[in-house]
Amino acid sequence: MSWGGYFLYYGIAQYLPDAGIPFVGKVSKAFRRLLCSFLFEKCGKQVNICRKAYWGVNKIMIGDYSGIGKNFEMHRSDLVIGNYVIMASDIMIYGGSHKYKKTDLPICKQGLDPKSKLIIGDDVWIGSRVTILSNCNKVGTGAVIGACSVVTKDVPDYAIVAGNPAKIIKYRK
Repeated sequence: MSWGGYFLYYGIAQYLPDAGIPFVGKVSKAFRRLLCSFLFEKCGKQVNICRKAYWGVNKIMIGDYSGIGKNFEMHRSDLVIGNYVIMASDIMIYGGSHKYKKTDLPICKQGLDPKSKLIIGDDVWIGSRVTILSNCNKVGTGAVIGACSVVTKDVPDYAIVAGNPAKIIKYRK
C-alpha cells in the first residue's frame, strides 16, 4: 500500500477531467490508470478509471479492458473485476453491514459485520446507479445488471437482472 499514491489519487487525480475532454482528458485518464497500477493488487491492460471513483483502501484486482465508472463508490469490500467489464456511473458496492440484532445496545455500538468480497466475471455490463449489497458475492460471466437495480444476491452467468431487489428477467444465451 502506497500512502503517497492514495494521497495523489484522492487529492488530485480523481478530480481531473474525464477522457472525453480533448488532450487533457486523455492525460488525466492515463494518470489515474498509472496511479491505480500501484494502488490495485492487479491492474490489467487498457483499464479506465473515471472521475471521482472511491474505493477507500479496499483491495481491487481489475482485468484487461475493464472500467470503473464516474462516481463509483465501494465500502468494506474487496473486489475482483474480470476482463471486458463495463461499469456505468454512480455504482455503489457495500460490503459488510452494521450489526443490529441486540435490542439492549444501540446499533452504532454493536460493531460491523466482516468485510465482504465481490467477484465480477468477464464480459459484464453494470448499468448506472446500481447498488450491490454484501449478500452478493458473485456477478457471473456475461451478466447484465439493469440501471437503478439493487442486487441482494449472486447473479448467475449470462443472466439479465433488474429491479429492487434485482430479479432475473432473462438470459443472454
